[in-house]
Amino acid sequence: MIFMLRNIFFYFQRTSKFFRESLGFLLILFKDYKSKKGSSASIRVAYNGYPTGTKKEWLYTFLQELTGQKVAVSWYKPSVIFSSSFGSYWLLKIILGAVKAPSVFFSEENLATLKKYREYKTYLDGQPTLAMGFDYCSAENYRRFPLWLMYIFSPEFSVKASVDDIQERLNQMEKQSRCLKSKFTAMVASHDGYASKKKVFGCLENTSRSFIAQKVSSIDFVHCPGRLMHNDDSLKKDYNDDKISYLNQFLFNICAENASVKGYVTEKIFQAIEGGTIPIYWGGNNPEPGILNQQRIIFWNKDQIEDVLEKIKKLYFDMDTRKTFIEQPVFIDGAAKKIHHYFELLRSDLDMILADKNKK
Repeated sequence: MIFMLRNIFFYFQRTSKFFRESLGFLLILFKDYKSKKGSSASIRVAYNGYPTGTKKEWLYTFLQELTGQKVAVSWYKPSVIFSSSFGSYWLLKIILGAVKAPSVFFSEENLATLKKYREYKTYLDGQPTLAMGFDYCSAENYRRFPLWLMYIFSPEFSVKASVDDIQERLNQMEKQSRCLKSKFTAMVASHDGYASKKKVFGCLENTSRSFIAQKVSSIDFVHCPGRLMHNDDSLKKDYNDDKISYLNQFLFNICAENASVKGYVTEKIFQAIEGGTIPIYWGGNNPEPGILNQQRIIFWNKDQIEDVLEKIKKLYFDMDTRKTFIEQPVFIDGAAKKIHHYFELLRSDLDMILADKNKK
């Protein structure tokens, strides 16, 4: 009975979201056409399903830097549509079918298992001109472009960076891990991941961030400045919410993903590295092969908890063991080249999309 009521409420929310966002879209469309918003701009970008924030601005800035032209945000005769999995699925399907403009769909979420995103699992069945996300997908219009790239590399840097430029950035990140540390472990998290089966469907391995933190705290105090298990105000008070600067104090960082899904690697492990910590990671078994040195990561394993804790303890108390571990490279040979290839493909795809639009 509870399960049935939960599903009814879930679909009620989705239906109301469709009507609410459809009304909002029609109002914006009317206003932009009435005022011919952005008509003087060389390129007009239209957004659907994008909240304000870093990822929206990243794509916009990348496009502007790539073209060197004025880019306006408008639904008046758009040059390209940027869309995401945060909007109504059925509204986006209608828009992509009705508006004759090339489109880029980018997912920064796990589409494989989360209920609220599951309709996007097929990346809208080839409707977008270009689809991007975490998954390893063979669709012709799909490129793998994981979210962490947008956190670690600015769009201004990414659009022009050479392999050597990227290697220098990786070297800077790696250097941070060899600095002296004054504190044990941090976990910066707002919620407990999708440890609850209520939010997922299908067969999925889950774990709890709070469970990991509780176990690790048997060794020493775990600082938690986020909403989850909050016990430290210094991230906001002393570091002005600068997570990377805050992490620089710590030897370890608990960075568990929301779910363990192949390809689903977010910014968490890369921010742990950028902050100079040793990641205590839970997620996919082999995060970013070809980029990360798996031997330089502590993998949380619920079936071998005591072994993992013993490894953490030895790295914490035994300076020789720690020195040997930290001297290992964080990134493997060829990592910069692989990252450069991601940006190279994005540049090429956007150039092609705009060229095709100009021909029509």
